[in-house]
Amino acid sequence: MKTVRGMKIVSHDASQLRSLDELMRVFGSAKRYAFNRLLEGRNAKDIIKHLPHQFRLNKRFAEDAVLLVQSLISSQRELLPMRLEDVQAKIEKTEKKIDDYHHGRKTPKKVDLPTCLGGLHQRLEKLKAKEAELTHHLEQGTIPRVIFGGKENFYKRLKGKITNEEWKDLRSNQLYARGDKSKKGNLNIRLLYDDKTYECYVEIANPLGQQEGKHAPRLRLPVSVPEKYEEEIIDLVMGEPVGVNAKGKPIIEYQPYTVEIKRKNGEYYVHLVYEEEVYGRELTYDEPIQAERIARIDINIDRIAVSIVSKQGNFLQSKVFY
Repeated sequence: MKTVRGMKIVSHDASQLRSLDELMRVFGSAKRYAFNRLLEGRNAKDIIKHLPHQFRLNKRFAEDAVLLVQSLISSQRELLPMRLEDVQAKIEKTEKKIDDYHHGRKTPKKVDLPTCLGGLHQRLEKLKAKEAELTHHLEQGTIPRVIFGGKENFYKRLKGKITNEEWKDLRSNQLYARGDKSKKGNLNIRLLYDDKTYECYVEIANPLGQQEGKHAPRLRLPVSVPEKYEEEIIDLVMGEPVGVNAKGKPIIEYQPYTVEIKRKNGEYYVHLVYEEEVYGRELTYDEPIQAERIARIDINIDRIAVSIVSKQGNFLQSKVFY
């Protein structure tokens, strides 16, 4: 089961935040470039090889940028049939309204009949145009145009309701890094806990500041962790000792976790995603029960009640634990 925990960067270091903004901007550009190249039919591996040269990102960031846009393209293709069905349902509903108004089964309340019918016919034309567009994409295996930064914000920019800087900010407000068990949980964006200051930090590899022949410098920014998740997150990022090596040093096993940093209204939010082991699973609605007996557990503040029933639903036994 995927578990998501949210945190917030609380740094006042303007220099490091500017570096983070620049890294997010470059990552966003690389993501859009990869998206367009994939739509052109370019091979993902070739794009990953090319991105570090054009955008000065490391290979891991390049892979993550391609992975994000591959997921976006895949989800858009999966949504096409649903979007088409939705438009067709709206067309059917609009045609029924036109027929009802035309034959007097309904009368408009706010405007006269010609105005009402004119508006409905305009809506019908737009819906049919949308239906034709979606049908074309479905037949050709393509996807509708994707606007990075959001369609609504795009039209706000066209109308001058937001500035060019605000529009650019909306298009470059994300940084993403997949988890890696062999890289202390995450290679590019790592969460750290300082047991001397009792504070958590996010450490971000910044390949834009890398000098030739040296490792990329890392930005280090303090984060505010919700108190109720603090122990859970610290246990996750600190790893678990599993033994010692030949030199007597502890061997730490880390759990992979994915990190996404989003900027919104000048604030930076960190989303931590990791797999949590869950015993058992939830049956689907129509899945038959295989076990002969089923337990139901009712947990209260002062007691726990357990009831056992057969798979047919017949009561067998119950007990309350105080």
